[in-house]
Amino acid sequence: MKKSIDALPRRYLLKIESFSLLSENGIYKYESNEFESGGFNWKMIIHGDGDGDGEDHISVYLAIIKPSSLHGVWEVNASFSFLIFDQIHDNYNVMKGMERRFRNIKTEWGLSKCISHETFKNPSNGYLVNDKSIFGVDVYVIKNHGIGECMSLLNDSNVYKHEWKITEFSELKNEVYSGEFTVEGYKWKLSLYPTGDSRQNGQSISVFLESVDAKGFDRHKSVGAKFSISVKNQISGDHHKNIGGANWYSAASYSWGWSSFMRCCELNDPKKGFLIEDCCILEAEVSVVGVVNCLT
Repeated sequence: MKKSIDALPRRYLLKIESFSLLSENGIYKYESNEFESGGFNWKMIIHGDGDGDGEDHISVYLAIIKPSSLHGVWEVNASFSFLIFDQIHDNYNVMKGMERRFRNIKTEWGLSKCISHETFKNPSNGYLVNDKSIFGVDVYVIKNHGIGECMSLLNDSNVYKHEWKITEFSELKNEVYSGEFTVEGYKWKLSLYPTGDSRQNGQSISVFLESVDAKGFDRHKSVGAKFSISVKNQISGDHHKNIGGANWYSAASYSWGWSSFMRCCELNDPKKGFLIEDCCILEAEVSVVGVVNCLT
């Protein structure tokens, strides 16, 4: 899926003076004021002596404030990095960066072991100078542009049979179509070239299954179908049958089948039983196996 992020992150800094007094005053968890990034409000959460799993470490988290404009199930994707200021070399060091999905059942993400007390208090690192420290977070909100897809497969889809009786077959010169029929809410029809399409030079008939709806699909949508097509033998019941695999019908590919379905000489031979009294019968067996839509 294509994503975009703000050109620049929103940086929020939290300066703590007299860091050692946090625990002495019973402040084991501190939540910053709210700040905005990407149209949403956030806050930093710091556990100076670590949370439950962060013994001998400082734990740092980023939390989203539930958007009042969103209801029910919601989610916001963000990429963020936790920072700590090196007061000796005058630069911010990235402690950890990650990309996470914030939602109504999980509103905060972070690290229980963001930085160890040993590393934090080591004077040569410059993170704690005169009992002062500066933490920060860079927050990018990731916006999905819907370029992705969701494939939904159908379990035990029904097979629909459609019979098409074509009379006065010898009079046909151009492509002909069956009546429309519906399978799993989608409309279909058969097409037949009595002397083949442009690739056959009159050697074979061409038969295709066409999705009537697919021409109107947007570029993200497609429907998958398995099908077989038969020319019925009206004497012996030994039908000429071609079986196709799963094909995906879209606005760009709305017709699937066989350019060389059956040789014209075999179809027209009266002894074969496929063309009786200038009538042939086609039967399609169609099942819809899945649908692809734009991922939102």
